[in-house]
Amino acid sequence: MRIMALIESEIYNRFAKDLDLGLDVVDRESYEIIIDSRRKEITRNWLQGKRGIILDFGCGDGTFSRFFKNILNPDVVGLDISAGMIEYASKIGKNINYLIADCHNLPFKRGIFDFVTGFGIFHHLNLRKSINECMRSLRMNGSLITFEHNYLCPISFLGRKLFKTKIHTPNERPLLLNSFLNEIKNGFKINSILFISPIGFIFPFLLASNFNYLFGFSRKYSNTLKTFDQILEKIPVIKFLSWQFLIVATK
Repeated sequence: MRIMALIESEIYNRFAKDLDLGLDVVDRESYEIIIDSRRKEITRNWLQGKRGIILDFGCGDGTFSRFFKNILNPDVVGLDISAGMIEYASKIGKNINYLIADCHNLPFKRGIFDFVTGFGIFHHLNLRKSINECMRSLRMNGSLITFEHNYLCPISFLGRKLFKTKIHTPNERPLLLNSFLNEIKNGFKINSILFISPIGFIFPFLLASNFNYLFGFSRKYSNTLKTFDQILEKIPVIKFLSWQFLIVATK
């Protein structure tokens, strides 16, 4: 597990240097419209009016740590194993406590957080150990809010096989929803399960890649793709093939 953590850390340390140079694996403008605006809206709806301390579990570049602080204004702790990503996040996010630590072994006492949020982190980790750490760190009636990459998404499966990006690590594995639920069912009550983006998620990756020059993708279609995704998410069967699933659970 230690070797896995070192590999993950090094890959994201290099990515943090790329971000400093303005190099990314996605086009951020279209990604914000199609993906992050959706995740922020769902998270805001769940957290609005609630008080407490949030642990941004595997915070990466701090996008959601900043969102929590700026929009909801709670106490936020952002944690990641990559020193490079924590350094990058710290340059942008003010009044946020950032910490370099392993998600398998959190340096916190039992029951100090009201919310733990994870946005695409658990598929990089040992699921049982990381879930147990989240459970240990949450207060009674505290909530876990996570978006995870869905193993059943066919477009994502092909993309990972044929068009790996610099942040695809050798240890990561998209998750089956039922496998995730099996890991948390003994410690959490499931409040909500949603699916997002059967198709639109691929667009920001294509815009940032050489394929954009071949096919001439344009940001102006981002809102249309977002709307199309939301229609597909309501269709039985198709929604289960979405790029990510959301789980909100209470301890």
